[in-house]
This record gives sequence, structure tokens and C-alpha cells, in this order.
Amino acid sequence: MKRPGFPDRLCRISMHALAAGLIGLGLGPAWAEDPDGPALPPLPSLAQSPKNLTLLSVSSATVAPHGMWFASLGLTSKRGAVNDWDGSLALGFGLGSAEDAIGLQLTANVTSLTGGFGDSGYFQINASRRIVAGRAPLYLGAEANGLGTWGQADVLPVGAKVMLTWFPVLETAPGNSYPLMFTAGYGSHLKNGLRDPAAFFGAGIGITRNFGASVSWTGETVDLGASFTIDGIDGFNITTEVNDATDRLGSRRFTISFNFFRPGLFRS
Repeated sequence: MKRPGFPDRLCRISMHALAAGLIGLGLGPAWAEDPDGPALPPLPSLAQSPKNLTLLSVSSATVAPHGMWFASLGLTSKRGAVNDWDGSLALGFGLGSAEDAIGLQLTANVTSLTGGFGDSGYFQINASRRIVAGRAPLYLGAEANGLGTWGQADVLPVGAKVMLTWFPVLETAPGNSYPLMFTAGYGSHLKNGLRDPAAFFGAGIGITRNFGASVSWTGETVDLGASFTIDGIDGFNITTEVNDATDRLGSRRFTISFNFFRPGLFRS
């Protein structure tokens, strides 16, 4: 089913793959002992975790660390009712600290790679604050997207979301654990052709050091995701998604993203 009012060429691949990549590369929240709370048995930080945690297709309440810049090239097999490959490009960086105050993430999105490159796009801003520390940190986040649109992206509405993201650990045996990630939120333009509000949620797990998987409800579709890292290549991962996996809207498609991350953007 084509979403009415939005051109087929408009390929809106979001920042969800980037968020998952940042977490999978250990650049998300730390599983650390709360210095102001009771003593806890030490748990590894995400940077030290041997498992590749991921959660795709829905917005996370976490953001990139201060000075971290990132880029993502996404390709999708279907745009609206058109079975043809197209892509998107996203560039952004993190500011501040969600652990100490407020973390921000600023992103520019190019929504299509066909036709004139860069002729359609929009900006996005995310904010994050850790509200519970300790073994299973909890983050509160907000997002504004569809800002400063240009080209065919002018038809996109300005949207807003609020969400919570929780990072527990599943311990299956002494010395063997799996990092988990749960997100739940509510957004203003998520269903019926980006016209109506909806709730969204998702769950992700780090299965091995190179592989993680997730399942999400976007507000109107079930999406499946996976993230892959490559030993010896730092600051890079590949994410894949099956969007509308049940073909509820007749828009099942495959998306693959190549994500790059580097610290030190503001290094003097």
C-alpha cells in the first residue's frame, strides 16, 4: 500500500541504524557502578562488552557522545509502491553528555540518491538524559525531525517523539551474559501516511561480539533487524533490516546501511 501524499522517490531512511551502530560499537551508555549509589558488582561498559548490542527501526533515547561524528549510507529495495533500489545519506555529531547533563545529537539527512544528489533532505535533533544509573541504566529521550526540509522532502511533516530506553543484562550462567536493550515511545507522525500519532517499541540483544538482532513495532509495521561488526575494523558496522516484515501494508522491503563513526570532532 502506497502512503498517500508522499512521492515514491522520497526515501526516508532514518537514523535508527546509526543509533544501533553507536551502541554496538560501545559508544552508547556505560554499564557502570553509580558513584553516588550502593556498591554493585562490577559490570563491563558497552565498550568492553563482548556482545554486539543493537536495536533498529525505532528511535533510541540515547545519542552520540560529545565530539563523535558519524555518517551512514543506507540502501533500500523499495520506495512506496516502486520496486526499485534507492538510498539515503546521513551525517551528524554529538554534543554534551547524557550522563552529566543533556546530550544532543544533530543530523542532516539526504533522503534520496537518485536524480540530483542532495536535492531533498531534512534536519533532525535528538536529546538524551540518563535518569537511572547503575546495573541497568535508563535513558529519557526526545526527538524533533522533518526540520528545515528542502526539495521533495518538503512534504514531510515536522515530527516529535519521546521515548525511554533501558539497558538490562541477561545472565544465563556464571560468566555468560547478554546485553539487552528495550525502547518504548510515542511519536506525532508515525502511521497512516505519516499523518497520525502512534506508540512504538522495540527490543534488541547482543548475541556475539560480531552480531546482534532486534524486533520492533514502528507504530504500524513489524521490523526485523541485525547488526554486524568486522574484527579489526574500528568505527564501522553494517546493519540490515526487513521493514514491514509481515507485509501488513504491502510494503515489505530490505534495507542495508553502512555506518561510520569517529571521535574527536572538537579535538584541539
